[in-house]
Amino acid sequence: MAGAWCCFERASELESRVAPSVPILYFGDVGAYFGSPLRIVTVGLNPSLVEFPEHNPFERFPLADGITADDQDRYLEALSAYFRTSPYRSWFRHFEPLLNGLRASFYPGEPSTVLHTDICSPVATDPTWSRLDDAERRPFEGDGGPLWHDLLRVLQPQVVVISVARGHLSRIEFDPLNEWHDFHVFDRKTNGEPRKPPYVVRARNYMVGDTQSLFVFCPASRSPLAIGNDQKQELGANILEAWANGR
Repeated sequence: MAGAWCCFERASELESRVAPSVPILYFGDVGAYFGSPLRIVTVGLNPSLVEFPEHNPFERFPLADGITADDQDRYLEALSAYFRTSPYRSWFRHFEPLLNGLRASFYPGEPSTVLHTDICSPVATDPTWSRLDDAERRPFEGDGGPLWHDLLRVLQPQVVVISVARGHLSRIEFDPLNEWHDFHVFDRKTNGEPRKPPYVVRARNYMVGDTQSLFVFCPASRSPLAIGNDQKQELGANILEAWANGR
């Protein structure tokens, strides 16, 4: 947790850091996550500026309003309450059908509760990450990448669903147990029309701390998981089967 605040404070003089805001180490109920039959983490790049709306910056994290790095308990409570408060549903909805296929959700009601993490930085930026140039991203990445790896070592996920641009896979520094391989190919759209090019989901196993984790890469376009909801749910069920069979 202290690492997230260090990232945030070191970015205080950067014009692109959203203010007012707080760092977001993860999104979701961490207690329910650790009590889940299957520990699942999703991965993006960095928090959206939409997480801190101009009209009410702490609408989504009311417990975080006015806190500092010393308010550890209140900070963690604010993060855990996110999906019970006012989440950015129009973005997180892209993951839900896949998670439901895994018998999981960001929200209460499924056997497993999922956490969302960001591989580049826990700090929200304006403009968004895709509109920052390399020089603007570098200070965020230098702190955020190691923090994400430390976080996953604590979370010990069994399944990691990552939906970003392919180039970001090179950021993963855990010890691999095999090579990236095709996990599932969707060559048709939900309506049956040919998909050109096919949507190729890839997988690889890593050791994350003492846990063997199945990483599943789902290419992103303008939003995560660029396939239909029925196909997402099918993919989630396939991931669950693969995990159960040790693949």
